Amino acid sequence: MPKGMKLKSLDFATSIYSPRRGYSLIDYCRARNLSHAEPLSMELFSAYGLWAQEQLVPHLEQVEVTHLSQPALNFEIGLATGEKLRARRVVMATGLAYFARLPEVLKHLPKELVTHTSDHRDHEKFRGKDVVVLGAGQSAIEAAVMTYEAGGRPEIMTRTGPVSFASPPPPSRKLRHRVLYPMSVLGPSRMGFFLQRVPQGFYFLPDAKRVELTRKLYGPWGAWWIHKRFLAANPIQTPFTEILSATPRDGRLALRLRDQKSGKDREHIVDHLVAGTGYEPDLGVIPFLDRSLAGRIRRIESSPKLSINFESSVPGLFFVGASAAFSFGPLLRFVAGAEFAAPAVARHLAREATQKKTASRTAVSATAA
Repeated sequence: MPKGMKLKSLDFATSIYSPRRGYSLIDYCRARNLSHAEPLSMELFSAYGLWAQEQLVPHLEQVEVTHLSQPALNFEIGLATGEKLRARRVVMATGLAYFARLPEVLKHLPKELVTHTSDHRDHEKFRGKDVVVLGAGQSAIEAAVMTYEAGGRPEIMTRTGPVSFASPPPPSRKLRHRVLYPMSVLGPSRMGFFLQRVPQGFYFLPDAKRVELTRKLYGPWGAWWIHKRFLAANPIQTPFTEILSATPRDGRLALRLRDQKSGKDREHIVDHLVAGTGYEPDLGVIPFLDRSLAGRIRRIESSPKLSINFESSVPGLFFVGASAAFSFGPLLRFVAGAEFAAPAVARHLAREATQKKTASRTAVSATAA
């Protein structure tokens, strides 16, 4: 992520899940006399994440997976080292890396002209440039702010209204507010409280309703702490605007735009467009997933349709994280969702292993008899 980027999540909602106490982000910060107040830096979270891995999963093999297939009963996993492994079960926890979403009208354009917010480590390349930032969420707002701070000229373009921001947290919350809007890992809301306390509840909704709510809940807005920087940047805002076409022209980008209120079209030429258009899990873009294996996975739109145990329609192949959001709801889009997903998958795998051992012992006893 870009240098200097901050996290939108709250401190208690930004921990890597562990059944053992003492490994939360707050524990990490307190032991080192570090502040864990908003906003949290990406550098802090990265350092905490590496520490948690070293403490809890020290025997981690860091090697790229280049191929996953199922030629027979077992899965076959190809590694960048040339090694091949076989496994009866595979848990896919690929995060968001493959799922950056670009609108169709922009997909054909080169990265010299169009990028996603996740493509940038810094914004120095935009010094002196006219840059359109597409989107109204935190990543788009931060991209516009950092483009300005790097010496660029940002413009925020949205299909909806102007960008909005959360209010700063009050020093204390009144009892009535705490009852009406209970605190959760997704912020103060009854829906967030429900998702955290009864995470499997979303699973039993019809697919179409679950997808609709997953996309709409916790929609685009900016964190309270970036509002001041946004006001200083004062980017041009172009709300209610649709991009009809985008064409390279003399090293720049010519956009054909439509004002959704007036219906009028116009041309707008800029140096670059940054898409803060989020992520959309899609099995078809995971590069190492064998096409024939992917074709056997039942889907909800482009995501895998999962059982209550996070297992896909291919027995032994599990998906967690953002890939599971259309099956379990928006909680799975956040790191806090691991507190539900990890134990659910672990319990299921342990149960299967126990059942297999019991069946094996029963078979041996019957043979001996």
